[in-house]
Amino acid sequence: MIWDPCLTRAVAAELRERLLGSRARAVSLRREAAAAVVHFRDATLVADLSPRLGVVVPEPPSEPGAEAEPLPAVLAGVEAVRDERVLVLRFRRVRGRRPHPGLVLEMATNRRNAVLAEGPELRVRKRLRTVKGRALRIGQPWTAPGDGSPARVREEVDGARWRALIEGSGEAGARAALLAKVAYTSGLNVASLLAAQTPEEGFRRWRRMVEGVDVAPHLLRLGSGLQPYPWPLPGVGAEPAGSLLEAMARIAAEAADDRVTATAGGGEATRLLGSESKRLKRKLKRLRAHLEKTATADRIREEASLVLSSLHLIEPGATRVTLAGFDGRRRTVALDPQRKPQEHANALFRRAGRLERAAATLSGRIRATEEELARVAALRERHRRGELAECELEALGPARSRSRLRPPAPPYRSHTSSGGLEIRVGRGARHNDDLTFRHSRPDDIWLHARHAAGAHVILRWTRPERPPAADLEEAAVLAANHSGARGSGTVPVDWTRRKWVRKRRGAPAGAVVPDRVRTVFVAPDPSLAERLRGP
Repeated sequence: MIWDPCLTRAVAAELRERLLGSRARAVSLRREAAAAVVHFRDATLVADLSPRLGVVVPEPPSEPGAEAEPLPAVLAGVEAVRDERVLVLRFRRVRGRRPHPGLVLEMATNRRNAVLAEGPELRVRKRLRTVKGRALRIGQPWTAPGDGSPARVREEVDGARWRALIEGSGEAGARAALLAKVAYTSGLNVASLLAAQTPEEGFRRWRRMVEGVDVAPHLLRLGSGLQPYPWPLPGVGAEPAGSLLEAMARIAAEAADDRVTATAGGGEATRLLGSESKRLKRKLKRLRAHLEKTATADRIREEASLVLSSLHLIEPGATRVTLAGFDGRRRTVALDPQRKPQEHANALFRRAGRLERAAATLSGRIRATEEELARVAALRERHRRGELAECELEALGPARSRSRLRPPAPPYRSHTSSGGLEIRVGRGARHNDDLTFRHSRPDDIWLHARHAAGAHVILRWTRPERPPAADLEEAAVLAANHSGARGSGTVPVDWTRRKWVRKRRGAPAGAVVPDRVRTVFVAPDPSLAERLRGP
């Protein structure tokens, strides 16, 4: 699940309505479970802070565990930090003279954390975990993740600034500009803001999100799974939810069911059936989302026809144009400034055709997937009752079943040199990095044909002295055989210790920078691999 500032503010409002004034008993930060739990007299608030789940769910009241810290206080407020994914629960002590406590929940994915603090400035008393790059020192005031970072300063803009940010930079540039400069935009909502017919309509949508009006909780169907959000988003499949807290409770319950299914009963059959069920659920979500997109085919075809009929009215390099539609109403059409208008229209026609062809087959594919999912559910139920024979799993697909039981192939071919040393030859560019950096030791010998595309080769060697000349030559010949220079009479092959090989950030697969290189010259020998038998 993903959090953004709009979702955080709406969840804070629901928590205030649900728990404000509730008497707390204890609070605990559970490091192993990655959770923060507040025990109230009438409820238990559980904040799952794991990267996989990340929900905040009120549950029935429960008894605090031995690790819980007493919290004789009343919940006095729940607030969301402006334009952040942070919830702050403030309490008022009912006895004692210590400062009033607070609980800070940081909900950013992969950086989720909980901080128990005190006083109006929220001085840190205890934290769930330390986060790299965050100064959460005990006794110091808590600061929001974005504080002090000039790159994180985002603002609320007016209509003119909004238009200036999104016009003339293409869709990717407009998306990046909104996410970097405009408060309350996120990866969840930015596509719907840019998909508006006009910049003015997108700006009005954004203003409603900033003001938090007309909240209508929905569960969005994203490729990654169900996602609670305060509003439905245009172009995204969704279903109404009673509240965001209820939606998160549903996500938590489904995750718990998956965990129980994965562990109950044991055995390969249970794992295989559970994995197949999750695969089919993901496939069904993708197919349904694709089917919803096909509903835009008519609009896209109409836009293409409109552009094609108005080529004389479109300026070269324009990003948008307002034209009179076939129904007489004026419409604003987004254009690709890198293409000529006619090429853009042809691309729209092709896209509409793909969507129309998909629409003709998706309904049948969805029905077939639903039937397959129901069949797997029946098999799981029979397996739970002990009525399923192992041979019935063949119906899931023998090839797929076998591939899941088979360990993955290593990223290299293994040979044994005449001196008894292992030589590993990479299977291709995308496997070279894996061989070099994950399947070799720092003192192994790394080889590669100079100035030619080819496999990385590792000669397994751990001693400080130079490897035997015969073994080194055989490894070099294999490097020459598996390179683009294999047809040459003599091939220069570079070699060095693997620890002197590094990879630049962003470099393509297989591209490395070796240091302290030496070179041997060898003649390719295609028959060598046959003579060097693997272990």
